[in-house]
Amino acid sequence: MRLSFFALFLPLILTVALPCAAREDRRSFGLLDRLPGEDPSCDFVNRSYERTVGGYYATRLYGVQPTGEFELLLIRVFMGDVAYDRQGLGRWHLRYRGPRKTVDGIGAVFRHCSNASDSFYGAVPVKVFQVDWARDGYNAKSEVVLSTATSKIIKITRQFTGATPTGFPVMTEFFETKRDRIKAPSDAIDLRNE
Repeated sequence: MRLSFFALFLPLILTVALPCAAREDRRSFGLLDRLPGEDPSCDFVNRSYERTVGGYYATRLYGVQPTGEFELLLIRVFMGDVAYDRQGLGRWHLRYRGPRKTVDGIGAVFRHCSNASDSFYGAVPVKVFQVDWARDGYNAKSEVVLSTATSKIIKITRQFTGATPTGFPVMTEFFETKRDRIKAPSDAIDLRNE
């Protein structure tokens, strides 16, 4: 009797639960397949990237001075279909969130991945990969730090070869993926209709 009762209500439960989950984190569904053109040596890095950018997350991008000091360049918060960003300590802007894939118009974003080490980032067990990174015509030798518990990115450091998008030859990006730490700025200028 119990099984038939459960079987009767299972479609109703799924009808309500799945759309709610999809509405909350719509981009995190169906992103874990290899895209045509990906470098197979980067499977773990690519799947981690998709787990990271598929949900709610925030990043802080820093330019690294020759002295090793960090200069805040950009803060971004991604929530569902929208993104908030601000340059340095400037005003927040609200935009529609565009897709970010592991392959862009010129090929794989991550190439030639090698697992350099298993170590700790603070108290967090991590895998550290050395990769070649390319996007929007920029190229960099990069180090990607991934949490072994969540398989999400914690940090990427890029050392650019050739042109750099910011004037800094080295940039470090820190990722926050804990949902309770990701907040929408209340004073953002809405640029979605411009």
